[in-house]
Amino acid sequence: MATVLIVDDNPIDRRLAAGVVEKVGMTTCFARHGKEALEIIEREPPDVVLTDLLMPEMDGLELVERIKKDYSTIPVILMTAHGSEEIAVKALHTGAANYVPKANLTRDLVHTIREVLTAASMKRDEQRALACMNDAKLHFDLGVQAGDHEPLVGYLQEQLRTWKLCGDADLIRIGTALHEAFVNAVEHGNLELDSGLRNDPDGAYQRLGNQRRRQKPYCTRRVQVLAHLTREQVTITIRDQGPGFDPRHLPDPTVPENIGKISGRGLLLIRTFMDDVRFNETGNEITLIKKKSL
Repeated sequence: MATVLIVDDNPIDRRLAAGVVEKVGMTTCFARHGKEALEIIEREPPDVVLTDLLMPEMDGLELVERIKKDYSTIPVILMTAHGSEEIAVKALHTGAANYVPKANLTRDLVHTIREVLTAASMKRDEQRALACMNDAKLHFDLGVQAGDHEPLVGYLQEQLRTWKLCGDADLIRIGTALHEAFVNAVEHGNLELDSGLRNDPDGAYQRLGNQRRRQKPYCTRRVQVLAHLTREQVTITIRDQGPGFDPRHLPDPTVPENIGKISGRGLLLIRTFMDDVRFNETGNEITLIKKKSL
């Protein structure tokens, strides 16, 4: 059966929670605060952590943060009491898997633990399956609305982390390169916006972009994205439906007189952060390649 680490500075509450889970055959161990809990996890990781929020030494929020960082496969369930609602919400956003009000432990705790353990088991199975995968191709279709690409950037970063292709520093740089590539595809490709308009103090660039997002043919154009992951590299191809351009005609942003210019900055970041960058002949498709760095 599962082992539950119960973290609470109140011995009565620890014993109450233990009585509920031990009744169904689960094993328990105890800590009085977050620091003590981390020492126990280091020695013998439990299957799930059940923690109070307001404790001395290290509170529940910091404990959730540390477990997510160092022991991400161990789920954390919060025990909430009146007055701890705000910190509970923060802990859920930080990485806690679920919560149970202390007033409802007898009714809800066992069911909640079983739900969380099932989800954690499915996640471990997924990770084991991914460890056997050597090749994956993902195809996405994006519109032209502002911000459409942002969830996809985050998803691709998570895939790179899952495939262990790069560290956190590179993930940020790759995210920047992808953002610039998507902005180029949507704004300069599908919406055909001229970078020179950005220098207009009256916001002409933004106004024209908003107008074309509602105007045919611009509003019907799509961005096709193909991500090809292997154990050695990721290749991401982004293709818009605009007329294309010749990247050789962009001013070199590294030349002193061009440093203040907007044109070419995004492409400079893309080329700096990726290992290889290629365009098709039309100039409406860019391929970004990043080799494994771990």
